Amino acid sequence: MSIHTWFQLILVCLLGAMSPGPSLALVVTNSIGRGRKHGVVTGLGHGMGIFLWAFLTASGIARIIVETGILLTVVQLLGACYLIYLGVRTLIENTNLPLKQTNASSISSKIISRSAGEGFLISILNPKIALFFLAIFSHFVQPNAGWVETGLMGITAGLIDASWYSVVALTMTKSGIIPFLQIRENTLHRIIGTFFIFIAVYLLIMLIRNFL
Repeated sequence: MSIHTWFQLILVCLLGAMSPGPSLALVVTNSIGRGRKHGVVTGLGHGMGIFLWAFLTASGIARIIVETGILLTVVQLLGACYLIYLGVRTLIENTNLPLKQTNASSISSKIISRSAGEGFLISILNPKIALFFLAIFSHFVQPNAGWVETGLMGITAGLIDASWYSVVALTMTKSGIIPFLQIRENTLHRIIGTFFIFIAVYLLIMLIRNFL
């Protein structure tokens, strides 16, 4: 793959990462609700999911998943259920902004792992991400590409995605922004929680229509 093509790939991955959606909402929620480290770790987990989708697309496996109706339906159903879980959790979770926790070194590793897992799952269970990679990312895959090039493409997509969401988490938890967020945190949680549930209901409606 030429340098010019690699730059195009990087730009496409960056624009894909920057597009608003449930992934951005989750990173923002974990950043303002749990602290900076949780937001960054959520972004890193999301990047791992993007790496997996990119690798599956480059290797041709993602196309099989999307073209096999039952597999895509299962992914969509799991994604909708997971978004409902995130929405309810966001609405009922304790929303005291952890100002002291942001820079503390004693954050529970279990909760950190939970944030990473949430980032990973929301990327893996989002069918729109799969369709994005098949519709756009797949055009950069050469028929004779080896495993090294395929792996590098996946790593590139994952690093760009994780870097973007890490920047979002760091920006959301800047000391100058925290007082502003603290005042409006409950409102933000209600908006984001409702957004998760709205997207989940929309996905479920689309699934029902496909069976009718």
